[in-house]
Amino acid sequence: MYEHRANESPPLPPPPIGTIGHTRPPGDVRVGDFVYLDGEYQRVRDMRSAGTAAHRVLIFARREPWVMREARTTYRPIDRH
Repeated sequence: MYEHRANESPPLPPPPIGTIGHTRPPGDVRVGDFVYLDGEYQRVRDMRSAGTAAHRVLIFARREPWVMREARTTYRPIDRH
């Protein structure tokens, strides 16, 4: 049986259905994107400026706001047009 080493992160669960992951800077995140925080994918409901274009305060329905300070993988619903 395979066991994770102490320095390995556990694998992420599958992303939300109908989304595709991409590493994005804070300025490229949109309302409706998903971010993996606290063991769950959280959907961005709103966002605010954090005083600079390099930072965003992301607002979620089931979690306190979170400041995004650097590029991170976000999951965006696939546009089906």
